Amino acid sequence: MRLSGSGNTNPLEIEASKLKEKLDKGEDVFILDVRTPEEYEAWRLSYDKHQKTPLIPVDKLFTSQKLIAEQIPKDKEIVTLCSHGNRSMMAAQMLSRMGYKVKSVRGGMAAWNQVYDIAEVPLPKTAGPDQKSVRVWQLRRVSKGCMAYVVASGKAATVIDCTCDLDNSVLKLAEDNGLKITSVVDTHMHADHVSGLSTLVRRTGAKAYIGAQEGYEPSSDLGIEVNLVGDGQEIPVGDGVSLKVIHTPGHTEGSMCFALDIGGPICIFTGDTIFVNGVGRPDLRDKAKEFATKLYDTYQNKVLQYPDDAVILPAHFDPNSITVKHGELIMGTIGSVKRDVKLLSMPKDAFVEFMVSSVPPRPANYRMIIQINKELVPCDQINMGDLEAGPNSCAIRM
Repeated sequence: MRLSGSGNTNPLEIEASKLKEKLDKGEDVFILDVRTPEEYEAWRLSYDKHQKTPLIPVDKLFTSQKLIAEQIPKDKEIVTLCSHGNRSMMAAQMLSRMGYKVKSVRGGMAAWNQVYDIAEVPLPKTAGPDQKSVRVWQLRRVSKGCMAYVVASGKAATVIDCTCDLDNSVLKLAEDNGLKITSVVDTHMHADHVSGLSTLVRRTGAKAYIGAQEGYEPSSDLGIEVNLVGDGQEIPVGDGVSLKVIHTPGHTEGSMCFALDIGGPICIFTGDTIFVNGVGRPDLRDKAKEFATKLYDTYQNKVLQYPDDAVILPAHFDPNSITVKHGELIMGTIGSVKRDVKLLSMPKDAFVEFMVSSVPPRPANYRMIIQINKELVPCDQINMGDLEAGPNSCAIRM
């Protein structure tokens, strides 16, 4: 029987966070996925050296000892993984009886979905005498492919695109570095995960900033002050440092990027407008052709007008094409996306046609998530369940 709840432990279980600690230390762990091939292909653990974990569905484990002997090493620690921890516990119990050193991930992929890794953005040495007081961290939700940012100037910090997992991400980072969160911003109304903006503002007393053209409809009893911002405005970080708002429609009507210019290469927090290896999808508001046209204009007239050395820091990465490595930043530059993202060099008509005809499957529960984020519903008022299950699906690539 599985044990759960505070204070209860099961010797055959391991917390997802503890598994990450093992992987970060370089321990030689054999991760065995026991889900179906369909589940595995849709969404799998991909982290650091474990880019493609072995798969043996649990029913095959129970019917083929030869398969176990041939594919599962006896000289390594085995960690079994499924969707929520039930099938992986069955596999762990069987393998334990066969003499394997084995544990099952408590909560499965749903728990791994809440695991974060942090990388600090190396700010330019040419940034001037105040550079040392400005720091930027990238917080990566390694399974979902979501990325949030903390921008600090002195002890004041601004949070960009946070999710609901606040205690083990932005709040922990702020506490560890003695920071006070003074402002919270979202680049746009997310469709693949619930925003933590209103919850973080409530917990910290920070100011909230959202796009004036995005169509938010915050509840009248939300209990927080929301500031609407538009193109060219500035959001203060602290000590005279600010983020410049760039209105970049196309992924959504009111999508924004934020530029941080402290000397040297500019850092641009691009949300879902542009990624390291792809472009934002235009169809999640059911206006694919109209939004694809706006997106093309956004790239050509705004984003790509920045210098080639400007740093791109997006809100997502695709876990199936980019593997998070512990402490290593996921970033690009204007120059690298001009070179690598071929869609950006297409003529306008060809770009729009390709974008409309090439949209990937929409994120699960995206309409419900959009509505939640539209109203800025606090995280503690939502039954999350499997609402955010699966990787993000916000990019289009050739």
